[in-house]
Amino acid sequence: GDNHGLACEAFDCDGGDCEEGGDDGGSDEVQVALILGDGMATPGGGAEISLSVESVEPVAGIQFVISSIPSGWANVYDFHMSTSGEDCFEADFNNTASGTIGLIYSLSGCEFSPSDENYEIGSITFEISEYAEWGGVIELYFTELIVASSNGSQVDAESYGGLISIGALGDVNHDGQINVIDAVAIIQFVLQFE
Repeated sequence: GDNHGLACEAFDCDGGDCEEGGDDGGSDEVQVALILGDGMATPGGGAEISLSVESVEPVAGIQFVISSIPSGWANVYDFHMSTSGEDCFEADFNNTASGTIGLIYSLSGCEFSPSDENYEIGSITFEISEYAEWGGVIELYFTELIVASSNGSQVDAESYGGLISIGALGDVNHDGQINVIDAVAIIQFVLQFE
């Protein structure tokens, strides 16, 4: 699944699959993981990507910078907290030349509770360029991450990026959805009706 597992900190995790990676040479134990989900979009459309956290201690605030490759294909349009998460947290963002700066904070002292598994805390909506190529992939990655504990000190954190696929196998009419309309179009093509 999407659980990268802080318990496997001595492993390299790529897309949710952990493989033995050995010691990274550091002595700091990762206390918080910030994780982007994956999504699908069409050129000129949008993609809502989940933002999840896994932590071994309470988290009071998060600051990050997200960038993408190719750089001109995706632009952050909206950033909001999940309704299932703490309702006293606020989310804000600013698009800059070096990426999108995101900030999650609470003015009333709320915290994200520790958890053995990752859970969604918010979502980031990306506007996709009309010049994005069908069949292409946009890689989303964090370039900076700062996580604050309840006492205001910085905790050791790791981040995991996500992907936005432009189109998908089976999306015959290129509407960003795979459904019965695509199935009918394929059948009509095979039977040479169209």
